[in-house]
Amino acid sequence: MKCSYCLAEIKAGTGTMYVYKTGAINYFCSSKCYKNAILVGRKINKKNTVRERKAKA
Repeated sequence: MKCSYCLAEIKAGTGTMYVYKTGAINYFCSSKCYKNAILVGRKINKKNTVRERKAKA
């Protein structure tokens, strides 16, 4: 599974699953991603995340 916010890989048994009233599901690797996406409502440029840059290197 991948984090819906930062696209990091989530290990089995960890992370948070957020279910909307519509039935859509978002998975988050950390509380930081959850807070930024749901509580604050920030959008992220997924091509420019720190984890993506490390993966390319």
